[in-house]
Amino acid sequence: MKSILLIVVLVVVIAASACIVPDDSSTEAPTPATPTATTTPETPQNIADMIPRDGLPESFTLRAVLDKNTETVDMIEEAASMVSGSLDVGEIVDAVQGIYAATGEHTDTAVTVIECTDSVNAANAVENYKNQSKFENPPARTVSRFATANFNGHEATEVRTAPPIEDGDIRYGYVWSNGNFVFIVEPGTSDKSASMELARMTGY
Repeated sequence: MKSILLIVVLVVVIAASACIVPDDSSTEAPTPATPTATTTPETPQNIADMIPRDGLPESFTLRAVLDKNTETVDMIEEAASMVSGSLDVGEIVDAVQGIYAATGEHTDTAVTVIECTDSVNAANAVENYKNQSKFENPPARTVSRFATANFNGHEATEVRTAPPIEDGDIRYGYVWSNGNFVFIVEPGTSDKSASMELARMTGY
């Protein structure tokens, strides 16, 4: 009788222990991902497609498009020099430049598109461009060097420079980044609306 009772007790103990769910306190909650630089989701088949070509403002004529295959200029090196500075811009992946003649102006206007490895490097490139020594002083006593402009759903920096001749008007250009791309519309014309239209026509 005692042996039967002992067996029953053992069966009950084993059954009870099988129902106990172990407390796995060693399991950690998943760690949130560290924020990283983003890249532009939709990259055109060719970076040169970002250079405005058709339907240009009346005062502009496209003279040439320079890319990394152009023999007369090293566009990657040229782009790197345009955005070099104290902030790290990483590797320049690609670069292209459209050169425009503006009616009645004494200098050409250029649109340069630079592809960086990520959005952080692109934003740094914009800051380096703006921090160049040639932009240190305002173009005139009553004119600020920089202003904010809005087009294509984002902000850009309007860059103003002094005219190449004494009786000329202030020149207007634009610089901004979008994803891992940097866009520079050189202030080569005093036609502010035409310069902004050229910037808008990049599509970014």
